[in-house]
Amino acid sequence: MLYYIFKLMDRVKRKAYSKYYKRILNIHRSVSLGEVVLDKKNITIDKGSYIRSGEVASGEASVVIGRYCAIGSNVSIRARSHDFRVPTASDFNEENLRVHGDIIIGDYVWIGNNVFIRHGVKIGDHAIIGANSVVVSDVPDRAIYAGVPAKLIRINEELIEPELRSSVVGENEV
Repeated sequence: MLYYIFKLMDRVKRKAYSKYYKRILNIHRSVSLGEVVLDKKNITIDKGSYIRSGEVASGEASVVIGRYCAIGSNVSIRARSHDFRVPTASDFNEENLRVHGDIIIGDYVWIGNNVFIRHGVKIGDHAIIGANSVVVSDVPDRAIYAGVPAKLIRINEELIEPELRSSVVGENEV
């Protein structure tokens, strides 16, 4: 019984955070946010996208996630990072330096579980990022990338455009 009470409390908390983030950020009302931590500025998420869990850190840069993106669990999208020249604070400077770079994720992108996306990266429309990948460079439209660091596996030539998908899905039903 106690388990179900905690599950219910967790669901209520997640729903409250989702409403809060949608109110202070530019997040479409149809977006589904799971257990996600978001910075409180410079984040845009368009219609129909979802994030299962992870973090989106924008810092002084911006993060833009397009329409109908499917983002898996434990995904880290970080538009800011430590500057390698002064990566930590010291007795001489109380702050560590940061580097920032906008991240743009196109429309209809699928990002697998446990993916890290580095600052300054652009991921094109209809791209697929394989699970456990580290994305450190731009990904072109329709590309399938995976690995550490993520590299081109192939271009998705079989892609069915979104406006044609309903007729194809109907053909494959058994």
